[in-house]
Amino acid sequence: MLRPYLHLASWLTTSLIAVSLSTLPASAQEAAAIEGKHDWLFYRYEWTTSADLAASNTSLDLIKGFNQALKDNGITLVVAMVPLKARIYQAHLPDQNKLNPYMAGNYQRMAQVLNSAGVKVIDLNTSFLQNVKSQPDKNLFFRLDSHWSAQGAMLAADTATISMETDATLKAILRTIPTEKFSVRWTQQAIATVSRDLVNQLPKNAATYAPEMVYDVEVSKAAGSNNLLGDAPVTLISLVGSSYSKPWTRFPDLLKYSLQKDVLTVAVGADQGSWVGMESYLRDDAFRNNPPKLLIWEMPERDMRAPPAFPYREERYRSDNLEWLQRVSALVQQQCRPSPVTASLPGATKNGELNIQLSPASDGLDYLQAQVSSKTSQTLTLEAMKGDVGGRKSSQAVPVNGDATTHSLVFALPRDGKTYTGVKITASEPGAISITELKMCRATAVSLK
Repeated sequence: MLRPYLHLASWLTTSLIAVSLSTLPASAQEAAAIEGKHDWLFYRYEWTTSADLAASNTSLDLIKGFNQALKDNGITLVVAMVPLKARIYQAHLPDQNKLNPYMAGNYQRMAQVLNSAGVKVIDLNTSFLQNVKSQPDKNLFFRLDSHWSAQGAMLAADTATISMETDATLKAILRTIPTEKFSVRWTQQAIATVSRDLVNQLPKNAATYAPEMVYDVEVSKAAGSNNLLGDAPVTLISLVGSSYSKPWTRFPDLLKYSLQKDVLTVAVGADQGSWVGMESYLRDDAFRNNPPKLLIWEMPERDMRAPPAFPYREERYRSDNLEWLQRVSALVQQQCRPSPVTASLPGATKNGELNIQLSPASDGLDYLQAQVSSKTSQTLTLEAMKGDVGGRKSSQAVPVNGDATTHSLVFALPRDGKTYTGVKITASEPGAISITELKMCRATAVSLK
């Protein structure tokens, strides 16, 4: 039985965006929702100008560097930027909020920059614009919500599949991944949805909006379609995305249906952002133990102006841009390149703290690799040290499951021109922490070009 849309998570996601941007200058602190024509609502933070060019280019440079690190380790990156709702449905924009020239052409500009650098890009913008012209009565985005509808998610999934099937490299990779059997079923009648995050971002004196009527979809997997030997299959395609890739959008399941292949999905909300989401996935056992052949990165076009160091992001989710690239480049390494630096753990855990010694001191071109286990779930804080003095911008928080089993731990030393003599690990909860297979690996060179 198909379930109706109950997407309170949609409202929460956009609310968190508004909260994370609440420190914008006062002139920019207007209602997040814009009332358009024909009962359409739009998201104010989709509006960008040429003043955002430098930040967007930084994001592009980070993706290019990350793509190279993945490629060097046998993983192919595919980027799928979600186009601006305001561009796709510009016919419904209010007269005072039309697209500016920068917004009109920025998607194609960014896609071209990535393509020219060898990054595989799925052009959702073109397929969405063409579909609006050919099927104007099929809404690809909710009228009252910032996210794509199930119909939009279906088009995005189909566009991704067609794009990969027509690319010789990606097609060859897909042919090595087992086929699964998925079926799809749409509701025969439109049903009411509470996916209306933009309604909740309107000014207090705004008009009221009745529930939006939409078609929902359910994807099912045939029983036993991939379990001929009785073993759980290894998923070779991963989707890391934003709230557009949350289960309620139906995009993850529709991508499985369109590809007829299994897909592991990791999606994070706008409060954390795409950069934190990707790094979190790379730290997880799902990646560490079973790296994919294809890594699809869905990220909203509007977020490209907000690289890791975006000043209006909540501080705990903010990071130096180059250090983000250094960390993820270390996390994707499949082989440990020998380092002239050795790591040793001379003492046991004391008050939830471990002190790892490095000899000789590292010049910052290394990363620490180990296996860690704990009987209590906690967060480990790692800090590069010079003597008893902590390193600048070097602290990293890493969650560890308290299941007493070993988990991979990777810590990239900051490349800030300093040398480091140790790494301090502090646990958030008391209890024994076990560190084994400790070693230092030589990092590959990364830069923001």
